[in-house]
Amino acid sequence: MPKIAVFAGHGGADYGAVSGSLREKDFNLAISNAVSSLLRGMGYEVINNRTTDTDRNISRDAALANNQNADALVEIHMNSNEGTPGTGSEAFYSVKDTGQGRALAEAILANLEGLGFVNRGARVHLNASGQDTFGILRLTDMPAVLLETAFINNPQDIQRLNIQAVAQAIANAVARVFPVTAPPVTPPQGGNAVIRSIQSTLNSRYGFNLAADGAAGPLTRAALVRGLQTELNRQFGRNLATDGVFGPLTRAATVNVRPGARGNMTYIIQAALFIRGFTDVIPDGVFGPVTERAVRQFQGASGLTADGIAGPNTQNALFRW
Repeated sequence: MPKIAVFAGHGGADYGAVSGSLREKDFNLAISNAVSSLLRGMGYEVINNRTTDTDRNISRDAALANNQNADALVEIHMNSNEGTPGTGSEAFYSVKDTGQGRALAEAILANLEGLGFVNRGARVHLNASGQDTFGILRLTDMPAVLLETAFINNPQDIQRLNIQAVAQAIANAVARVFPVTAPPVTPPQGGNAVIRSIQSTLNSRYGFNLAADGAAGPLTRAALVRGLQTELNRQFGRNLATDGVFGPLTRAATVNVRPGARGNMTYIIQAALFIRGFTDVIPDGVFGPVTERAVRQFQGASGLTADGIAGPNTQNALFRW
């Protein structure tokens, strides 16, 4: 099983780039933790330099990755610049790279471009001595990528930056370049890798304590409704009880989730569709053509108008297990 180092840049007293009340270290940590959770759900062993807001030391972090024999490393950062804000994502790989670091950098950027970010390219960055400028690339032995996810001083980049969607983009790139060849543990009979990932994601995002057994039982289904209720409360101030029951109050509080939507509510709808048997839908928080087609198919099978919009009636049918 591949071992991936997922590091969060800056931390503690080192805020990194700052724009108003936004601090780079907070974004780095949130994305790093989300990527780590997804990768573990996909069967990877993950090494972290920090999982809370603590100081970091680049030399110590590099030694950690080297001593643990990580197969690859991704370090998360946010960009910033003077004057007119820049935009987009860029990634750096080591001058020592033999191909996999560059491949991983390019795969990550391609996935982020799919989320609407400008692809600023993957490249090396050298100091006057011809060595990697960035310490984490200079001091590590494995294929490594330093990712500048978006510009913290660009409001459009920040509005576009959905933590879970970005994390999924990074995790999917890792899976493409460093695929898991064998699961670390034989899953329970009937276990499903996508459902295990859904369970792990719900645990990470909402503090649930689901068993990541790959079985979509009553607790997992109720957790999807609890997640939906939590998002309605957070995003729309609905003040719902997060009881996991899709009752009249929850139905009245729902909002239309349309093609093109991104974020946690889309992820939850995709997860419910997958559990309902629409296995072409792999939850990633992006309401694209595959998700729209599945919504239309579900609506048609449920006697609803097949308009591709996950509105109150569709959600009522989808979450009333």
